[in-house]
This record gives sequence, structure tokens and C-alpha cells, in this order.
Amino acid sequence: MMRLTDRNDYQQLLASLLEPLKLKMTEGKARIRLQGSGATYSPSVQEMEAFARPLWGLVPFWAGGGSHPEWEEIYQTGIANGTNPEHPEYWGDCTDHDQRFVEMAPLAYGLLAAKHVLWEPLSVVEQDRFVAWLRQINDHTFSDNNWRFFRVLVNLALARVGKAHDAGLLESDLTHIESWHVGSGWYVDGQANQKDYYGPFALHFYGLLYAQFAQESDPKRSRQFVELAKLFANDFIYWFDREGRALPYGRSLTYRFAQSAFFSAALDHLDPALAKGVIGRNLRFWMNQEIFEGDKTLSVGYAYPNMAMAEKYNAPGSPYWALKVFNILRFPSEHPIWKVEEAAQPMLDPVRVCPDGDMVISHRGWDATAFPLAIYNRNVLGHFVEKYAKFAYSTAFGFSVAHSSENLKENAPDSMLSFIVDDRVYVRRRCKESSLTSSGTSAVWSPLQGIEVRTIIQIIDTGHIRTHHITSDRSCFAYDAGFAINQHGRVFNLSKGAGWIEMNDGTLMCRVEGNGTPYVIDADPNTNVLHKKTKIPAIEYRINAGVQTYRTHVKIERRSKVDEH
Repeated sequence: MMRLTDRNDYQQLLASLLEPLKLKMTEGKARIRLQGSGATYSPSVQEMEAFARPLWGLVPFWAGGGSHPEWEEIYQTGIANGTNPEHPEYWGDCTDHDQRFVEMAPLAYGLLAAKHVLWEPLSVVEQDRFVAWLRQINDHTFSDNNWRFFRVLVNLALARVGKAHDAGLLESDLTHIESWHVGSGWYVDGQANQKDYYGPFALHFYGLLYAQFAQESDPKRSRQFVELAKLFANDFIYWFDREGRALPYGRSLTYRFAQSAFFSAALDHLDPALAKGVIGRNLRFWMNQEIFEGDKTLSVGYAYPNMAMAEKYNAPGSPYWALKVFNILRFPSEHPIWKVEEAAQPMLDPVRVCPDGDMVISHRGWDATAFPLAIYNRNVLGHFVEKYAKFAYSTAFGFSVAHSSENLKENAPDSMLSFIVDDRVYVRRRCKESSLTSSGTSAVWSPLQGIEVRTIIQIIDTGHIRTHHITSDRSCFAYDAGFAINQHGRVFNLSKGAGWIEMNDGTLMCRVEGNGTPYVIDADPNTNVLHKKTKIPAIEYRINAGVQTYRTHVKIERRSKVDEH
């Protein structure tokens, strides 16, 4: 088991993640050129992104007293050249909605926490160019979401180094951000109404940075950000199982171990043993996954390189957002936090209702399963139906992303009730109405015009029961699917009988029961975020024109013990 006890352990892990990037550095050291996927923004901006994102790990390393002359020289030179309009590797002038505003955030964090590395060694001319380049964010418009915090960090950083900043924009942005809090520490991401990782690894993370550096200039708001984070932690702990896995749910899953970055940022405001336990287990899980390319750089994907589940803003350097988890390194080696031993995950309630999070979570220790209400904004970034609208999302089983709607194999509709109409697959996208109960969810939805479904989900000890009241204007077939099972693991077992089907991979079992015909969905490769090839157990129901009710029992079980630390 990977040792993560003291500051040196975390430093060594960070160093191992950063080392492969040295070979990808451009001559002027202002960009990192990685091979791989494309994105909506230009290759030159992708290279700038790859340069900036490692700072999420390096800045706290420097802030906590760490030193690495080679990386320091790289970033001092890179910033000087990247902000110099006369240099071939100049990062360029920004426009509205520019991706470079995102990458200003770690640079601003560098001025806030490690100006002895990223500011003071620069010449006066280089400092002025750096400031001029950052100030562009005050002259443009961008999405009304977590990007406002990038401008907050930039203006806070400019003030910290004694340069003019826009106090009006700073106050306006913070006021907007505060309005996104909906209760119990839960945020919506501005105009987006879904509740996902942009609460913990974005809005809370930046709020805690603000609290750290604005506690004297804005003490009331700083205290409020801290209190909201402490409140949110009471629910967010349920997104993690005791084996280190976090809930695969929502967008930007390629940021992987940024999942536990919230606990790094909030470490000095929470039970440190509990927080270190979450961070350590999550990192150990990820370091045991196939997350690297052949050149040892982080890949786009989740538990393995997988472009099928990516968003259109996932460039080769994007996964280094994960380095936010190394915010723990801001504590110097002599800080008492490093003497604290990791605590095992505490005993959690078997069912946690999160009214402000629009979900109910079933927690078994070895697995956490969320039952959300399919609330999300316009699907313009990639696979939002699969990432937000399934009946259930499990840390142990993951979820699957469709390759197409042509057939069940390509659609891979795990944890969905899918309808086949005119040789097309239709699933839940959004709900007409939805609500949480003390033991599950209730929702009315329509897969396509002419069919309406009321689905009631009840969490029970063995899994959950789905009751579907279906009104249809046509005859068709529907398939109520359980969780996907790894087909290429140690073993794969499949059995079925009248009204039931069961699969297991030697460790995890999913059994689906209902008054229908057992059905095997032989999912396409690379549809599931955890496993490269899966099969999905399902029950086939005959849908008649009129009204009918079907009840499906989805049972899950772990059949072998694993390391529970």
C-alpha cells in the first residue's frame, strides 16, 4: 500500500506526476506540448493550459517551504516569456469567454501563496508584463459560473503584490457567487443548475483560498466561506466509500483525484484525521488505476484512457487539474497536521437524504450509490444525459456512456429504463417533476412523445426497488437495467432464470429481478468509466398501449473482501 503519511510522501508523489512533463517543455519554457486529444480551444492555448495546471500542485509545495530549483527556473522563465508580447511563446491576447481565463487561476494562486518564487525573482519589466497579461480578465465577458472566481483570484492577487486591481468587479463577482448557495453548503454553478463536483473542487475550493488570503481585508465573507465548507462536508463525505473511490457523477471526471481536493483545502477546518483519510484513500485508489499514457503523462479518461466519456474542453493537459489535491502541501513539514494519522472512514448512515443536493445517497461502506433527480443544464458539453440522468450512480460499479442510440449494445444504458421505438433507444433525459423521499426518489419523465413514466425508487438493504407506472400510446419493448459488470476481470459469471438475471466478476454482483424476461446487454467496449468491457443485466418488459406497472429489484453485493483502510 502506498505510504502517504508525512509531507515528504506527498512531495514524492507530486514529483513523480510532474517529472514526465519536463520532456514536453517547449524551448521558451512557457508551454508544455502534449500529444493526444483536441479541444474547442487552439493548440497554443492547450499548451499554455498544460503549463499552468501543474501549478495547482507546485504552488502549495512552495508555499509550505518546498524547494525545487529546476521547476522554479522553468516557471520563472516560462512566465516571463509567456507574458512577453515580443516572445515567440507569448500566451496571446485574450478574447471574451477565453480558456486562458481558467488558467489564470493557478497563476494568481502563485502570486498569493508563493510570490517568493513566481513574483519576486522577476524583473520590474517582467512583473509589469505579468500584471498586464492577467488584467485582461477584467476587460472581457465570460460565462456566469465558477469562472467568476478566476477573476476574484486575479484581483486578489494583484492587490497582494501591490498592483492596481478592480475592487468593483471583485465585490460584484463575490456577491454573485454568494447568491449561488442554495443551502447546507451546496452550490449551483452559476447559470448551471446541477449539483456536481464544481461545488467541492471549484466553488468551495476557491472560497477557501479566498478565506485564506482575505481574512484580514474581508473577514466576514472569509468566515462565511469556511462555515459553508464545514457544513457541506457533512454531506460530501457520503460521496466516498471506504476503499477510496469517489462517486463517478457529473462532468469533468477526467480531473480524477481533484475529487478529494476539497478535503485538502478544508483540512485545517475539519477533523484532520478524517480529511487525511479521505485524501489518502482516494489517491491510493487512483494510483492503482490505468490513468497514464505510455509516456507517463495523465490521460483523458477516468479509470483508463477513454475519449468516449470526455467533454469538448478536455485537452491533453486538462487532467492536471487533479493536482489541486496537493493543496495539503501548503502546510510546512513541522506543522502538526503531518503528525496526524489517517482515520478510517466513520460509520455513516445507510441512507443520506440531501435535499439541497437533489439526491439521496445509499452508503454501504464498500459502496456509495447516489440517486439523483436528473437536474442539469443544457447538454452542450458532452454526455450530460449519461452523467446526470441515470437512476443511480455507484462508486463500485461506475456508469456507462453511450456511443450511440442505434441499439442497446452501443447505448449501454446501465441504471436506466430504456425504450426501443423505431429501432432507436430512448432513455430518461430530464424530469417533468421530481422529488426526494426519506428512502429514495420519485419522478415523472418521458423518453419520447407518447410515453410517460412515473418512477419511484426505494432504497432497501439489498439494493433498491424501481416501480415504473408507464402510460404509452404504442406497443414496444423496454429494458430495465442494473449496474454494469466487468467482463474482463478475474472471472465473469452469468446466470439467469424466470424473471431474474445475475452477473458477478468474482468481487461485485448485480442481480436484477422483475416480471419480465432476463436480458443481457453486451455493452460496447469503452462505454463504462471504470471497466473497458462490461455486460449489463436487465429485464425486458413488453409495453402495451395503455397503462401498466412494472417493478424491478436491483440487488448488489460484494463477494470478496478488499483493503478497507
